Amino acid sequence: MKILPFGIAPLRPSIRFMLIRTCPWLLLFFGFIAGTVLVHPLLIIASWLVLLGFLYHVFLLCAELYVISPEMFMVSTGILNKTVTWLEPLQIKAFDVHQSKLMQFLNIAHVTVVSDDDINIKFTLKGVDNKAMKEALGFTMELVKTRHEYLKRLIDMAEKATAKQK
Repeated sequence: MKILPFGIAPLRPSIRFMLIRTCPWLLLFFGFIAGTVLVHPLLIIASWLVLLGFLYHVFLLCAELYVISPEMFMVSTGILNKTVTWLEPLQIKAFDVHQSKLMQFLNIAHVTVVSDDDINIKFTLKGVDNKAMKEALGFTMELVKTRHEYLKRLIDMAEKATAKQK
């Protein structure tokens, strides 16, 4: 996972999750191709429609971006109708992690972020790799600790400066 400057950790759905989500479309495509050869040549039209459905789902999953930083959690989804939802870390009430047996085997998870009751925002980070998520959250926590220590030193310096002036 590549950490960008200023503490921004971008995440995307993992390749393993994309394979799980798009595999049924590929199976349908190859089934219609076999039906074209064995049953009727006009089934090639249905196979092309299924292929377009497969490509749409691949591009839809590739268009999802999750950004974790000390300032915000952001989810960007959609291809043509782009939707961006963001939430400050102080407004987060809970994290819900969902893993099926297959997802545990593939080391991926769905993480649902739930906000306070006032805002009522809820979004899901779909198919995120566990290792990448741990790295992003760990990096964000280290950055928050560093900022906290830096601000403590600034407050101490300000208190000393005001004490010398008196």
